[in-house]
Amino acid sequence: MTETPSPPVRSLEELVGRTPTMEVRLAGVPDGVRLLAKLEMFNPLLNVKDRAVLYMLREAERTGLLPARGGTVIECSSGSTGISLAALCAVRGHRCVIVLPDNATAERHQILRELGAEIVLVPHEEGLLPAWKYAEELHRETPGSWLPHQDRNPANVQAHYETTGPELWETCAGRIDVFVCGVGTGGTLTGVARYLKERGNVHVVAVEPERSAVLSGGEAGPHGIPGIGAGYVSDLTDLSVIDEVVAVPDEAAAATRREISRSTGLLAGVSAGAAAHACRVLSRRERWAGSTIVTVFPDTGERYLSLASD
Repeated sequence: MTETPSPPVRSLEELVGRTPTMEVRLAGVPDGVRLLAKLEMFNPLLNVKDRAVLYMLREAERTGLLPARGGTVIECSSGSTGISLAALCAVRGHRCVIVLPDNATAERHQILRELGAEIVLVPHEEGLLPAWKYAEELHRETPGSWLPHQDRNPANVQAHYETTGPELWETCAGRIDVFVCGVGTGGTLTGVARYLKERGNVHVVAVEPERSAVLSGGEAGPHGIPGIGAGYVSDLTDLSVIDEVVAVPDEAAAATRREISRSTGLLAGVSAGAAAHACRVLSRRERWAGSTIVTVFPDTGERYLSLASD
């Protein structure tokens, strides 16, 4: 019997969310442990930030911080949020200005420009906090502009509490023992963890770069895992929902990303490699024998190919 095809969508927004979850097999993960990854590269802009950006834009328009069309949006981003903003601003007719660390990949530069965004480069060595200060200053100097401030915006968390968390719970039929998530702004981890913990005894593990392990009490520093490890704990990160932190070496994240690509055919990003490495570490513990470990693969690896090496 032929299934009735889905009707055409009317806008990019309708494509955000409802991403698939796939069972992933990695070398060294014991038999009996089920590893599931939510594939956020199936969002229209190929990354998890589509969800938060859509929620933040809608809330800003609802409250009058941003007009329905013709506004100016200024944001500091290491890349993914900027790309989602650029696309959704293009749909709405907003000007989009992205304050971007100067070590962002060439692919991210090209995508932002293709979507019509204006790029302002800042030194990456100083970390994201000075970049945020620059974005705030630019916002003050631009009349009528709106600064989403993704690391402080409650809509970032709400997006994942209302969409990503419920989708995972439904897909897994409530059988989730461990949730593993990389931490950048903390929006994904906080929103999903709150939802899951309200419904079950889920062990939540935050993932950060070993070279910028601030959640573990270490010092901030440059590292090679784009998308996580901002070098500070954002206002959004709810530490009370985190049961454990795993710090991942750059080399392990890169190697595991490559393993994912060559074993599943998915071009996952480096932060997905970090999350998967943490899942493998956890899977080997006796406590999690026979468990279901769930994680998020935040974006596509196509935006990091200029960094990749065999």
